[in-house]
Amino acid sequence: MSRDNRQLLRFAVQLPCTLGNHTYRSEGTILNLSRQGCAVLAAQPPEVSSYLTLWIDLPDSTTPIEIELAGVRWVSEQRCGLEFIRISPEMLSRLGSFVFVLEHTP
Repeated sequence: MSRDNRQLLRFAVQLPCTLGNHTYRSEGTILNLSRQGCAVLAAQPPEVSSYLTLWIDLPDSTTPIEIELAGVRWVSEQRCGLEFIRISPEMLSRLGSFVFVLEHTP
């Protein structure tokens, strides 16, 4: 999915996150978010076309949202775009509730 073909509006945020797989791990900041993906700023961004797990730290929550499988769709300098591929129903519900609040915040 290119940046121009997004299906859902993304909302500007600044949320800490962790990205990782069996060969890569990095801390980052989510810059925009939707139910289907996000853009991340990371000191060491992952390689394009790689797959990883993403943990999103929400404000006022002790447990991060875990995206079990996310695909890296683009990388530009220290930014990358992730498409959410697999997420548990519980985590999808938490993500959806958070995005719902973003949608309804002026």
